[in-house]
Amino acid sequence: MLNVALTGNVASGKSIVARHFAEWGATVIDADELVREAQQPGSETLAAIVDRFGRDVLCPDGSLDRGALRRKAMGNEESLAALNAIVHPVVQQRRAELATATAARGDCVLVNDIPLLFEVLNPDDFDLVVLVDAPVELRHRRLTTLRGMPAEEADHLIAAQAPTDRKRERSDIVLDNAGTLAQLEDAARGAWRSIRARAAARLAGRGGPLLAVTAHPDDAAFAIGGTLARYADAGIETHLVCATAGESPRELSEDASLLGLTGTVGLGYSAGTLESHDASAVNALAHAIRRIAPAVIVTFGADGGNGHRDHVAVHQWTHQASSQARSACSLFYVAYPEPVARRISSRLRGTPDRQLAARLDVRPWQDVKRAANAAHASGDAPFDLDDPSASPPMEREWYAAERAAIGLETDLYQGLERRG
Repeated sequence: MLNVALTGNVASGKSIVARHFAEWGATVIDADELVREAQQPGSETLAAIVDRFGRDVLCPDGSLDRGALRRKAMGNEESLAALNAIVHPVVQQRRAELATATAARGDCVLVNDIPLLFEVLNPDDFDLVVLVDAPVELRHRRLTTLRGMPAEEADHLIAAQAPTDRKRERSDIVLDNAGTLAQLEDAARGAWRSIRARAAARLAGRGGPLLAVTAHPDDAAFAIGGTLARYADAGIETHLVCATAGESPRELSEDASLLGLTGTVGLGYSAGTLESHDASAVNALAHAIRRIAPAVIVTFGADGGNGHRDHVAVHQWTHQASSQARSACSLFYVAYPEPVARRISSRLRGTPDRQLAARLDVRPWQDVKRAANAAHASGDAPFDLDDPSASPPMEREWYAAERAAIGLETDLYQGLERRG
């Protein structure tokens, strides 16, 4: 997991960038939300705030009057320090708990939205620091015009945070937000591509090539598009051997371009004609395996996932070819947990949880997977990509394994030495 800190002084546009990152596939922990959670009525934190600042910081319903508290704390260093001493330890403990859970799920990118990163934490504790910045005059105008804040209160709020000059020097990525929202989104998207590539590389380490073996060109996009894009982004050689040519000779080349594949091989068969026992196909696939020398192969399971004869045949070919090539690779089969399979399509055959070996977070590459699927719009997709119920296959991709797994792995290169 890549542990990213996202920060920015008040009215810089940081929250807008955080929303974009969440939309594009990051898990976001919002420090402001954790503060509000910690200050709920009945909490020890709120009781400590009232004890220090008085009951006039409460609303009639017993909740915290944030404006009243801000007016008492801002502009007074002692009061601000006292407030931080009450709130920040609770927030940091909760953030650490959520970060641990995020890592355990195998999420690729964790973005910690922390306004006071440089003031109260050590930026070096994070893998990457992203700063959103804007001129002080512009931020002041946003506070007074867009939020309706009195000018004096805006002055105090801005003064409570350290100037950004030093923060810029210590940040890995700086997004300047002195322009339009569209310009900020473009800058954030560029930063996001860099972030997800770094996350993918960290997860995969120095893994060898990955080979996908499918029956039809659209299988790569529908079933494993996120996986292929993720490992291609990590700098791993990703290859595709496809038994059939699809409806257009351009389909394989489009897959290669959209998914970032290193190479593709078409075996030249026609859809619906594949036979499980085909020595020529096995020999051709074994030759490709020897040439590519993959560390990981992904293909269909014994039932083809949906019973399609071509999928079943490709499974048999891959199994026989890897043995013939004497490959020591790890062999994974496309799988869907039973609840997910039922939700997507009656044609999909679910895999019991005990048989699942890996679950990959592919949310950061949803845009790539959608683009690849759109290129095969005429194909026979097992699910509708625009249907909200199809969101699990767009966010996670699951695999069963040739060898029994020890726990659910979150990366296909995890524990290669154990499986080999």
